[in-house]
Amino acid sequence: MKFSKILTVALVAGILSLNAQAQNAGPFLWSSYIGVVGNYLQPEGSAVSRFTPGVAITVTRFQLQAAQGSYIYPHSKCSYVPKLRVTDGTTKYEIAIPNWRQTGRFPLSVSADSGAINVGFPANANLRLVVIPGQKGCYPGGINVTVQYSVN
Repeated sequence: MKFSKILTVALVAGILSLNAQAQNAGPFLWSSYIGVVGNYLQPEGSAVSRFTPGVAITVTRFQLQAAQGSYIYPHSKCSYVPKLRVTDGTTKYEIAIPNWRQTGRFPLSVSADSGAINVGFPANANLRLVVIPGQKGCYPGGINVTVQYSVN
């Protein structure tokens, strides 16, 4: 009987310890959605989303998936495309919203991926996801944004 109680206590302690470690593991996600990029251009640099981490973090990947890539109505690619920026006002990282492909099964759909990155932000940084305008009239939309980060 004593052995089973000791085993139970040890098992519970082990599970709680793993759970505490898992809460500090990563990566964590900050995600946002942009219906139409043009909605976030006035005033320029309007925030799509804000995030204030309570601890220092490192952004490790920045990705987007757009139902409609950058284009100018009716069927022109943009000479320079809009970008999304993660910034605290001092440090920043940007990723471009690619032009639509015009070919394939889903010709409007595009994606972009920073790959592995290492961009640090301090605790209590006022992080913002902002749209950087592209060519006039270049308005992609239906964009899911994912920022992966780890706790320092």
